[in-house]
Amino acid sequence: GIAGTIRLESVKCPNGLAFDLERQTCDWKAKVNNCDRLSKPRLVLPNLNTAEPVCPDGQLQCGNGECISKSFFCDKKPDCSDGSDENACTVDEDPNRAEVCDRSQCVLPNCFCSPDGTVAPGVDAGKLEINNIPQM
Repeated sequence: GIAGTIRLESVKCPNGLAFDLERQTCDWKAKVNNCDRLSKPRLVLPNLNTAEPVCPDGQLQCGNGECISKSFFCDKKPDCSDGSDENACTVDEDPNRAEVCDRSQCVLPNCFCSPDGTVAPGVDAGKLEINNIPQM
């Protein structure tokens, strides 16, 4: 494709449906407003992993070289002029993600380690609500 874009393959949807480029799924034609596009822009990623620090403490580097506060990354508001601070926000990439649960410090009854935050003892029986249990 053209530099800076991702060229898409042809996608076939069942009759009456069209492929929604943004949501990457087939939907009713009336709900899809991007049928005319054959490519989508390639997202600029921040430069989070560098051998040597390139920004002052507490800051990370945007894709264009700017340094901004780490707290601005993945806050659902673009702060880098290229928007790269909102383009690496998966559970594995987000620089502000919660630390991995330390089972030596997170112990029942005060804390419980759940890999995805949806499981805890007593929740299945309806005795406890998951959002009322401190987790790491």
